[in-house]
Amino acid sequence: MAAEWSYFVNKRPLCAAVVLGPRAASRRFLESAGEFSVTLCAEEQAALADFAGSFSVTDVDKTGSDLVRLGAPEATATPWVTGGVLAVECRLRQAVPLPVHTLFIGEVVAAHLPERPPRPLVKHGAMHTLGEPVRRTEIVAAAELRHGDGDVLRVAATGPAADGPGEWRVTLLDTDGTPTPLGSHPSTRYDDLLVDIPLPAGIERHRLPGHRVLVERAGAQPGRTRISGTGR
Repeated sequence: MAAEWSYFVNKRPLCAAVVLGPRAASRRFLESAGEFSVTLCAEEQAALADFAGSFSVTDVDKTGSDLVRLGAPEATATPWVTGGVLAVECRLRQAVPLPVHTLFIGEVVAAHLPERPPRPLVKHGAMHTLGEPVRRTEIVAAAELRHGDGDVLRVAATGPAADGPGEWRVTLLDTDGTPTPLGSHPSTRYDDLLVDIPLPAGIERHRLPGHRVLVERAGAQPGRTRISGTGR
């Protein structure tokens, strides 16, 4: 069947879920077998996805189509459709009743990846292929005054770098735009910025409302942010 509402819902263990309506004939097979497989379609499988979603198993045995090529299961007794971006075999772990539909959650016990990953098929009303990747050009930042033994400015930012990970330059701007450098800081685990910076000497907390923080790095448009937490 064509199960549009299919998701990964947990990492460890990896779980996949499908949402089936009350009239979906496949749900009784899923419940009886206690397992299922999911194939994420490639863009070349648009015709197959349309066909699978147009007929029920009670109408015709769809596996007889030349477009349906089944792979042998490794960890379950349920075959999977080849040619997709990814196929997973799942053992049913939980059925969650929703107001109309039912969410079936399965633990992934085997996965099948093609040698050359194809482009995915995107279903959003009509079927779509993926376009060009979004080019990130600007830094997005936030700053918060955190209180403890000493006031520190916590700065978080994301944004591209010209040639891989690069340092982040943080500057405090007063209400007139006068800059106070707050140093250069390395990226965190995912090439983002999350750093606690002690307030420089002479910068008093009650003067921070109206100040802004400027975050820069090579290869990106600078990001600016107001400072939250200054009203305490």
